[in-house]
Amino acid sequence: MKYVDCSILVVFIVDLLATTGDLGLSWTSPVYPKLYSNNSLINPLHRRITDSEDAWLGSWLNFGAILGPVLFGYISETFGRKVGLLAIAVPHVVAFLTFAFAHNIYLYYVGRFLGGVSLGGGYCLYVIYIAEISKDSNRGKMSLTTNTFCALGNFLPLVIGPFTSMRVFNLILACLPMTFLILFSVIAPESPYYLVSVKKEKEAEEALMYLRSADAAGVAEELDNIKSFIKMDGRGHFTDIFNNKILRKSFLLCLVLIASQDLSGFCAITYHLQTIFEISGTKLSPELATIVVGVALLLSSVTAPSLVDKVGRKPLIVVSCFGMFVALNLLAGFFYFHDKNINTKPMFWIPILSLMIYIIFFNVGICTVPWVLMSELFPNNLRQMTTAAASTFGWITSFIIANSFNDMTSMMGQSGTFWFFSSMSILCATITICYLPETKGKTFIQIQVMLSALPNKNIG
Repeated sequence: MKYVDCSILVVFIVDLLATTGDLGLSWTSPVYPKLYSNNSLINPLHRRITDSEDAWLGSWLNFGAILGPVLFGYISETFGRKVGLLAIAVPHVVAFLTFAFAHNIYLYYVGRFLGGVSLGGGYCLYVIYIAEISKDSNRGKMSLTTNTFCALGNFLPLVIGPFTSMRVFNLILACLPMTFLILFSVIAPESPYYLVSVKKEKEAEEALMYLRSADAAGVAEELDNIKSFIKMDGRGHFTDIFNNKILRKSFLLCLVLIASQDLSGFCAITYHLQTIFEISGTKLSPELATIVVGVALLLSSVTAPSLVDKVGRKPLIVVSCFGMFVALNLLAGFFYFHDKNINTKPMFWIPILSLMIYIIFFNVGICTVPWVLMSELFPNNLRQMTTAAASTFGWITSFIIANSFNDMTSMMGQSGTFWFFSSMSILCATITICYLPETKGKTFIQIQVMLSALPNKNIG
C-alpha cells in the first residue's frame, strides 16, 4: 500500500506562517491612504500622518526584523525548531489585534515592530525546518513553496485592505496566525535533524516514520545519513566561518544576494505601491492597479518552485535580476518624463506593466532562492548561525532603504530612485554569474564536499 508523504502536509502548514509574515510587507499599501485621509470615519487616528510618521510606520517592521533572527534563532537552537516556529506566530497575533483597535500612531509602531520581529525570525526558520523535514529529491521545491505563500501574504492586504475598515481588515488578518498555531501544534513533528543533534535518536526515528509514512526499515537509511551528517559537523562556532576560506566566501556571497532583495527596492516599492500609482496618474484607479500587480505577484510565485530543481538556483537568480533591471529602467524612464512635466498620459500603462514585470521576475529567483542556498551551502552546525546573521544583515539593509525611501525620492526624484534600484539588480546578476556555485540535486553532504573541492574563484 502506498502512503501519502506527511511532510508535504506539514510544509503547507508552515507556509501559513510564511503567509502571515508577508502580510506586513504590503499592509502599508492600503493603510497609507487611510492614514492620510482627513475623514475620521476612515482614519482611526482622526488626523493625517506626517511624512516622518509615514517613514517610521513602514520601517519599524524592518527594524523589528533585524532582531528576529537572533531571538528566534536562540529559541530554535535551545528548545527546537517546532517551539521556535510556534513562538513566531504569537507576536503576529498581538500585532494585528493591536492594529485593529489602535487610535494612536505609537501603538501602530509597536504592532509593526512586533510583526517585524516575527517576520525576521520566520525568514530564518521557515527554510531550515522545511529543508530538514523534506526528502533530498524535492527539498528545493518544498523550500520554495514558501515563495507562493509569501506572495499570498503580499496579495491579501491589497484585495482586502482598500475595501474594509482598519478594524475589520486587521481582524481578518489575525485569523491566519491563529490557524497556524492550532494546526502546527497538533500535526507537525520536531525536525529529525534537530532531534539527532540533541541525542534523541528514537524520537528522530519516530518523526521520520511519521513524515515519510513508513516503518522503521523504510527510514533506516535516511536516519543513518542524518546521524553521519550531524557527527561529521561536530560543534560549530560563528568564528568557524571566518577561519575557513570556503565558508567565508560562501557567507559573503549569501550576504550580497540577500541584501540585493531590498537594494533592488522590493520593500520600498511594496510599501508604497498604491501611492506610486496615485503619483503616476494612471487611468486605472490606484486600488485596481495595485490588485492587478498583486495578481501578477501571486501567479508568478508558482513559477519558482516548479523550476528550482529543474533549471537550478544560479540561472533563476540571474534571470530574476536581469528582468528586474529591465522593469525598473522602464519605470524610471516613465517617471523621468513625469518629473520633467512632460505629458505621460499616452504612457499611462507603463507603471502597471513595469511593476508587473518587476514583481514577476523578483518572484522567479531573488525572492526565495537565496534562502534555499543558505540552507544548502553551510554545514548543519553553522546553518542556524549563518542564516540568522545573513537575515539580520538583510533586514538592516531593508530598514535603511524603507526608512530613506521618501528622502531618496525627494533628493533624486522618482526616476533617480528607480535607476538606483535597477543598478543594484544588475550588480547582483554580475556577482551571481561570476561566483555562485550550483547546488541543484545535491545532498547536504555532497554540497559540503563540492564546496571544498571547487576552486576559489567559483565560490565568491
